[in-house]
Amino acid sequence: MFAIGGLTGLPLGLTASDIALHDTYYVIGHFHYVVAPGTVFAMFAGVYFWFPKVTGRKMSEFLGQLHFWPSFVFINGIFMPMFFMGMAGVLRRQFDQTEQLHGAAVHGLTVMASWSAWGLGLSQIPFIINFFYSMFAGKKVGENPWEATTLDWSCPSPPPHGNFVGTPVVCCGPYEYSVPGHERDFCMQAGKTEA
Repeated sequence: MFAIGGLTGLPLGLTASDIALHDTYYVIGHFHYVVAPGTVFAMFAGVYFWFPKVTGRKMSEFLGQLHFWPSFVFINGIFMPMFFMGMAGVLRRQFDQTEQLHGAAVHGLTVMASWSAWGLGLSQIPFIINFFYSMFAGKKVGENPWEATTLDWSCPSPPPHGNFVGTPVVCCGPYEYSVPGHERDFCMQAGKTEA
């Protein structure tokens, strides 16, 4: 989605196409594809990833899927139509676009984007339920449910004061995957902890 935002910025850098697209909904679609999906989905991914370390419990995968897929569909339903509205000449920063939209072919796209915005808002309900439900009743997990190799995953979940029980001893690099001779597919960065 970030790539869609980046690639749709190319016509805005060319004088010939920018003259037609300047100050239209195309610019809004481009900007929000760069800013919104990349940051919002990254924020949610961070919450899902770090939740087990912070709470010692895992969030529901079913509710996570129920949160992600509608959000993905609706966020595209909001911003994708804006490209076509902009190419049709719908200007931004107009308080009343009745003349432009009344009877125009792009009116349906405006309605689609509006309903998608409501859908995106409602799609956040499974995340809220998942977050608070999993905090108290989520599946308990060990220190490293994702089998990550970095040092932070060798402290208990949830971490105690000072994070580590003792001083961790680093025995390999942070990204040691598929190491020959190891019984598991990864090698933890911290081999043992000194008391």
